[in-house]
Amino acid sequence: MTNLKQAAITGELAVWNDEKLIVVTDKPQSMDRLETRLVTFDRLAAKSSPGQSILWLSNGDRIVARVAKVANDQVTVNWPIAGDSPPRIPLEKVVAIILDLPASANDRLRLYSDLETLPAGNDLVILANGDRTQGEFLELDDAIIELKVAGKPLKLDRARARALRMNSQLTNSSKIVRHRQIFTLTDGSRVTSTSCDLVDGILKLKSTEVGMLRIPLSTVVSCQLFGDRLVPLSDYEPAKAEFTPYFSNHWPLVRNANVMHGKLGLRGAEFATGLGMHSQMRVTYALRGSEQSFQSVVGIDDIAGGRGSVQFGVEVDGRRVWKSSELTGKSAPLTIPPVSLRGAKQLTLIVEFGQFADVADYADWCDAVLLLDSVP
Repeated sequence: MTNLKQAAITGELAVWNDEKLIVVTDKPQSMDRLETRLVTFDRLAAKSSPGQSILWLSNGDRIVARVAKVANDQVTVNWPIAGDSPPRIPLEKVVAIILDLPASANDRLRLYSDLETLPAGNDLVILANGDRTQGEFLELDDAIIELKVAGKPLKLDRARARALRMNSQLTNSSKIVRHRQIFTLTDGSRVTSTSCDLVDGILKLKSTEVGMLRIPLSTVVSCQLFGDRLVPLSDYEPAKAEFTPYFSNHWPLVRNANVMHGKLGLRGAEFATGLGMHSQMRVTYALRGSEQSFQSVVGIDDIAGGRGSVQFGVEVDGRRVWKSSELTGKSAPLTIPPVSLRGAKQLTLIVEFGQFADVADYADWCDAVLLLDSVP
């Protein structure tokens, strides 16, 4: 376990609830929940694999599980980690269902981008051959996907489908809860909970999107904890985002994903929160007076395949307080020293062109967080 001051305790986790965590070494050592930043275990999450099924939820969670059925506005999944009580997920909480993850990394990135950026207005089935069918989603089972198209039912072969993107106008995302923890699991799933209780090796979690879950502690790879003193910068709405193209391409600011809408990844390490940017970009946030400092780990995302070249910078109230050397897609991730924000009104994050113009400049601000003043 690591606290907000970066002090770590190592041992066997014995207690985990909404008030405290206790690790046993030679003797029990306790850490207050609100002072805990990160819990990690000596195991790895599985990498994405061809043919995988993934459920994308409206709060950014990803559940790696086969969707068995969608009917009556409920999604039923076969999720081994959840054991004999898999969750039934309201369809309004689902952004997309990947039925057959492509084998090619480039095809995956193209699929992720499509699922996030295609215009709203209809449900959409993307077939493995690239064809697309729009309509009103009706039902899904092991064999078919049924849509209503031009007022008539249309049944599609599930085996030929790559993904299903739900009409974003009908998606209902829960309000962000400050006190939450984001779990990364061994199957590659990511689950956010607002309550946690460890009982006999089982974590009882409460999710705003999924409801109650029972997850074996043995399936947890890591957990980031947020609360009154630690807030992801991605929770803040930017006051201004300015993009300067090298030629004509326009790139957006992406929250909690890289700029291609995939997982934030630096040299094999994945991060649940952060910001995806592209050269050249300046993003400014208005501060609220309680922020002590800003911290992050930066680098060019693994999707660049070793390419790319950028410089990262941080300004506070218009004054440059930190700048990196030029980083490439082969550079090690760089940890930014804590940037003081006491008395500041604005924080600006900057990504500038490197020597290779804007080629593959997929710049990540991983684990970008704000440390806040103590609650009285």
